[in-house]
This record gives sequence, C-alpha cells and structure tokens, in this order.
Amino acid sequence: MKKYCVKCALFCLSVMLLLPACTQKYPGYKKTQRGLYYKFYNCNTSATQPKLTDFLKVEMVCYLHDSLYYDWQGTQHEVYTQLQEPIFGGDLQEAYAMMHIGDSASFYVKADSVAALYYEQDPSGVGLTPEDYFRYEVKLLDVKTAAEFQADIEKMKETMKKQSEKALEDYVANNNINVNPEPSGVYIIPVEKGKGRCPVKGEKVELDFSAMLLNGQLVGSTFDSPDKFTFVLGEGYTIQGWEEIVPKMHLGDRVKAIIPFELAYGEHSVGEIPAYSNLIYDIKLLKITTAAELQAEAEKALQALKAESEKAFFDYLKVNDITDYTATGLFYTKLVVTDGNQPQKGQIARIKFNASYLDGTPLGDSDQLGGSYDLEYGQGKVLKGLEEGVGLMRIGEKARFILPYTLAYGANPYGNIPAYSNLVFDVELLDIIDSK
Repeated sequence: MKKYCVKCALFCLSVMLLLPACTQKYPGYKKTQRGLYYKFYNCNTSATQPKLTDFLKVEMVCYLHDSLYYDWQGTQHEVYTQLQEPIFGGDLQEAYAMMHIGDSASFYVKADSVAALYYEQDPSGVGLTPEDYFRYEVKLLDVKTAAEFQADIEKMKETMKKQSEKALEDYVANNNINVNPEPSGVYIIPVEKGKGRCPVKGEKVELDFSAMLLNGQLVGSTFDSPDKFTFVLGEGYTIQGWEEIVPKMHLGDRVKAIIPFELAYGEHSVGEIPAYSNLIYDIKLLKITTAAELQAEAEKALQALKAESEKAFFDYLKVNDITDYTATGLFYTKLVVTDGNQPQKGQIARIKFNASYLDGTPLGDSDQLGGSYDLEYGQGKVLKGLEEGVGLMRIGEKARFILPYTLAYGANPYGNIPAYSNLVFDVELLDIIDSK
C-alpha cells in the first residue's frame, strides 16, 4: 500500500514540476500546455496505459455548469471509446491518454470545441458560448487493443447469431408451425386467400402489415393507418425477406410470415427492433401497379413539373421586370455596365458568381472555389446559360442571368438539383486572361 502511494505521489510530483500546480479558473485542477484542466482522484502508474487506436472501457458523466449533461455510468451496456489523436487543444483524447486502468479523474474541456469539431454543431445553436466548459468525471475500467476489441466483437456477433437461431427454432416448435420453411428459411403461413395474380419484379405493391418480435412486441403496423406501405419489387427498397415473400402472394392474399434475422435487419438495430431480431409479419397485398402504369405516372408527374417550372420562370421575370433576352431564351439584366473587353473563344474569363434557385435558395458561389472561378470561355465546360451570359459581359460588369432549365441541367435531376430547375446567376467579370 505504501509503495502504491509513493508511486502515485511521484507521478503527481513530476506533473507539478512541468505544469502549474493549480489554476485560478478551476481551483484544485492543473492545466496542461494544450489547455486541458485535470484533477486525479485515483492514479496508478503501474497499471496499463492506453496507446493510440486502443479501445477504452469507461464510466463517464458529463456536466455543464454543474448540471448533468449526459451519463454513461448508469447504462446497461458497456461503453467503449477509441483513443485517437486530439483534434483541438485540451481535447478529451488528451485526458484519456493520461489515464491508467483503474484511474478516476475529472477534466474540464472547451464545450464549443466539442460541439463544433466532434458533432459538427453550431455551438451557439445548442446554447454554448466560448466561455463554457464541459466537466467530465471519468473512470477507466479496461483497455483493449484494436485487434482484441475486434475479436471480442466477432465473438459477440457469433453468440448473438446462435441465440437468434435457437430462439427461432423454439418459437416454431412452441407455436406448432406446421408449414415447411422456404429454402431461405422464411416461413409463409396462409391466412386469407385472394383472387388476383402475383406481382413481378418492377411492379409497385401496396400492402398492409404489422410486425412483431418473437416475444410478441409490436414494432410497426399500417392496419389502422390511412397510409399504406408501398415499394417497387426488385429495387432493394425493403428487407430481403419481403422481396422473397411478396412475389409469392396473390392480390388479396393475407399471410403470416416468419423471417429469420439474416433476411430482416441482420446485425443492425432499427428503431425498436434490436440487432439479430427474427420478425413475424402479418401482410396483406392490397394493390399491384404495373411497370407501364408506373411509367405513365412518372411521365405525367414530369409534365406537371415542367409546366410548373415554366410558369415559375415567367412569373419571376414579370415580378423582377427582366425583359432583356437572347435567342436561346437566356434572360438577363446588367447591374453595372462598362466599356471593357469581352471574352473571346479560348480565353479565360475570371468571374465571381452566386448561384441560386428562383426562390432565392442558395446553390453555390465562387467563394467556395477560392474566391473566383476561371471559366474557359467557348469550351462548353460549364452550363450553357452561364457561358452565354459571360460572353455578353465586359470586364468590370455585373449582371444577373436567369437560366431556364433548358440552359441549366435540363429535364433530369443532377445530384441534389431537381429536374426542370431554373437557376439565377449573379456574375461579376473580374478579368480576361489569355489562356497561353
């Protein structure tokens, strides 16, 4: 016991020689050179200390202004975190690296840095200021290498898989399920017989369903809801078990289906459904929409979208009193006019721009590209409407160009940009550079 205390005292003394003994900001706490405030309750330098990429089993409570922020102590699950390089000064990673198995300590860490750099949150948006610090009360219970941790995970997965398989066997035996399973392991038990045909790949189906765990817990249902479940067969929208069951059903059929976890959500938990869950479904096939009908619906929707886009375009022109246009349908208004040079084919037009939809929703700007954009004029490397518009400009001019969808991305979606999107570009021509 005395030897342990001496080692602890020597460790703390060595830290004191390198760092201030205590701080005025948090009395009783020391501060590292990177800005981490710390205080050890227990320290055991003879125990294992974690290395980078190790997994740390911890108990931890977090406070903000002495009010509980979150608690990892009372959880029923073991909590592990991986030791990584700190991403800001005074990071909690630095705190983990100071600890040994069995140590318990208290740390103050800048709260706004945690929110911004770990959770990509706007600190002010979650009520944090630059003066706020989280206080973490941490106990390090165990350390595993990445390989040991992964081996434990694989062992746990195998155990859960066997438990799930045994639970399914017991359910089938205890509930006198007397139908043979499909080759995949799915059980399909008829409940009501329909009179229609079976759906095929590429067709949309509409269904009522309820879903339960083997213990009878209901985890979803549409039977009492006006909103029914729909999906197109073969598109991988739903679980694999459904892709096997529904094509075997006739329109109007109602079945009870028992789906092994591998054909449900596998090793993932979804909502109230735990990982490795076998599921029991009550399914009724209500409607089948053919591929041809789906295509007709899609074309009708596109025509409606096109008409809406064209109306919005001309409404925008009218409201903003924009009347200048080119033969291609590009509308524009010049905000600043000069007598500078115009770009010629093969030259580089250096521009600043801001792009948005007609309603003002931003799409992007040249600031995201370093402050300006070099457009190789006449090479067809940018939107037709933008290139044509820049060709109308002189150095120093500013203009607004309203691109109809035909001069933007057209009738098809492009990334996150919807089909038939009209766009607005505010452009300033900064310079013209000879490409040579």
